[in-house]
Amino acid sequence: QVSTHLPPAHARKACVFRGLHECRTCSPRLSSGWSGGVCAALAMILKQNNNLSKDEDEHMEDSFYSLRRLLMSHSVWPPFSSHAVATTFQVEVVFLLSYGAFTIAHVPIAVICGIFAIGMVAYWFCAVVVLILSIVRGKLHKRMHRRAIIFYSWWPILTFVLCSLSAVLGCSLGHHMWYTTEQPYYELDSLQPYRDINPAIVPGKQLQDAGLVDFSDGVDVDRAKGGCFVNAGHTYCVAPILFTGELYAGLGNTPSFGTYDYFAVGVDCCSCPNQDFRCGDWKNPLAQGGIRSVDYRSRPFYSLAVSDWEATYVKEARHPLFFDWVQNPHFQKAVMWHTFSSTSLLGCLAPFPAAFLLTVLAANALRVLVQGSVASPLDVPQPPKGLEKVWKVFLPQMLGQYEEEREQLMAMPITAAPDYGAMAVPKPAVVKSALPGGAAGV
Repeated sequence: QVSTHLPPAHARKACVFRGLHECRTCSPRLSSGWSGGVCAALAMILKQNNNLSKDEDEHMEDSFYSLRRLLMSHSVWPPFSSHAVATTFQVEVVFLLSYGAFTIAHVPIAVICGIFAIGMVAYWFCAVVVLILSIVRGKLHKRMHRRAIIFYSWWPILTFVLCSLSAVLGCSLGHHMWYTTEQPYYELDSLQPYRDINPAIVPGKQLQDAGLVDFSDGVDVDRAKGGCFVNAGHTYCVAPILFTGELYAGLGNTPSFGTYDYFAVGVDCCSCPNQDFRCGDWKNPLAQGGIRSVDYRSRPFYSLAVSDWEATYVKEARHPLFFDWVQNPHFQKAVMWHTFSSTSLLGCLAPFPAAFLLTVLAANALRVLVQGSVASPLDVPQPPKGLEKVWKVFLPQMLGQYEEEREQLMAMPITAAPDYGAMAVPKPAVVKSALPGGAAGV
C-alpha cells in the first residue's frame, strides 16, 4: 500500500519503518524466542524484495532490541563505548575539581571546585544507595530480575568507585603540591628581594620582609660551628651566615650592630652537635644567596637550634632570619613555579588514559556478561513503591527502559476471544425394528 503512493526510494524506507514498527508492536521482547526469529525473517524479506541501500540496511539492523548488532559490531569502538567515554570524562572532571580545590589560590573559586567535586561523587553515591534500597524493598534480587539488575547497576557502581578514587588522588596530589611548591612560591612572591647584603653591616630587623637575598662578596656559611635541635626523629640544623664565612671566638668579626641575625637552615642534614652543616648548596663554592625559609612547621625548631648555637658559642641572635642556602635565589624561585606547573599538567592528564583503560575493560567485561546471559538490559522490574521519582533522578536509564517496555506491552493489540459456545448436539434417532416384544432399536 505504501509503495504505490511514494517514489521507490521513499517506499523502501517506508517498508523498513513499517516492518520494524509491526515487529516492535507485536513483540516487545525481540532478544529471544520465536518473536526474534519472526523479526529476523521480516528483515530478510525486506532486504531481498526492496533492494535496501547501505544506510537503510544499517538502520534496520540497528533497530532491533537484540544486542547482536551492538555486541558483534565490526566498529573499532568497543561495545558500550559511550558509557566508557562518559565515565572517563566524569572521572577526569572530578580529579581536576579536587585538585583545584587545594591548589587554586583564590579561596572562593577553590571552595566552588570542592563543592562541585563533592556533588559529583555524592550523586553516584546516592545512585548506588538507591539501587541497594530498590533491591531490598522491591525484592529485586530474585532470579527473574537478576540479569537486569546486574546490567543497570554495572555503570553506577563503577562510576562511583572511579570518581571516589579520583577525588582522593586529586586531593592528595593537590595537598602535596600546595605545601611543597605552590604555597612557598606565593609566600616568596609576597616578600621583597634584596641584593648585595652584608651581614656585618645590615641588621636582621631591617630585612624582616626579605624573600630572596643576594649577599655581598666574601659572605659564606661557617659549616663547622652550627647549632641543632632534635625532635621526633628529625634534626633541625642552623649555621651562621657571616662575612668572611668564619665565626671567631670572643668579639672577633662581631657584626657592627652586635648580634648575629642570618642563618642557613635545613632538616636532617647535619649531626648533633652540629659541626658539619650539609644543607642546601653547601658543596657549591658559587653559592652566595638565600631563599627565605617559609616552612612554618619547622620555624619553632630552628629557633631552638639557634638557642643551642647561642649557648654553645656564647653569641647573641636578636632577630634571626632563616634562609635556604642557594647559588641563585631568583632562578630557584622560577624552578619552583616550573616544577608546580609541569607536575600539575602531567598529574591532571594522567587520570584520563588510566580511567579510559579501566572503563573499556569494564565495558568488555559487561559484553561478556551479556553474551553469557548473566546480564541483560531487558525485563526491567518496576520501581518499588515510593522510589519512582528517585529513579528518575538517579537511575534514568533503568526507568526509561522500564517505561519503554511498558508502553510496548500496552500497545499490543487486544482482540476479542473467540466464542466457543456450546454447540447443539443432535439427538440420536430412534428406529423401530422388528425385534421380539416390539423393542425399539437405536
